[in-house]
Amino acid sequence: MLQGNKKDIEKLLPYVSERLQKALAYVAATDFSKVENGEYEIDGRNVFARVNTYDTEPKAERRPEKHNDYIDVQFVARGEETIWYTPLTADCVETENKAEKEDVIFYADPQEKNCTVLNSGDFAIFFPWELHRPNCSVEKIASNVQKIVVKVKA
Repeated sequence: MLQGNKKDIEKLLPYVSERLQKALAYVAATDFSKVENGEYEIDGRNVFARVNTYDTEPKAERRPEKHNDYIDVQFVARGEETIWYTPLTADCVETENKAEKEDVIFYADPQEKNCTVLNSGDFAIFFPWELHRPNCSVEKIASNVQKIVVKVKA
């Protein structure tokens, strides 16, 4: 997992792949207060964004997930949320596999010890070897969030 703030994206660009550069440059250049919920292609299906607005939920109501084919760049444009994460290990128990059609696999509670709080302007990048549990409330207080998930073909 990598994380940072929109204002620092330019510093990161020389150190990441071309597809991640496209994803991060899109986040840096876009005023999401003017973008409707929906899906937007940046580089076909190699890099595309999903813009969504929702209320965060307690950790217990969210499921840990991973993706085989895509890296997630999760950017909070408005609000705040906690994302719990942990490496995928042999001890992780798969509960639902939608990998073939939706590139998502859900897992039983792995009792993650690591989390990050994303405030407006923050992003986190999750790779296929990491479980992540997004959309969780910060300190059990729901927040209305506008989040952009840029999917980057791994």
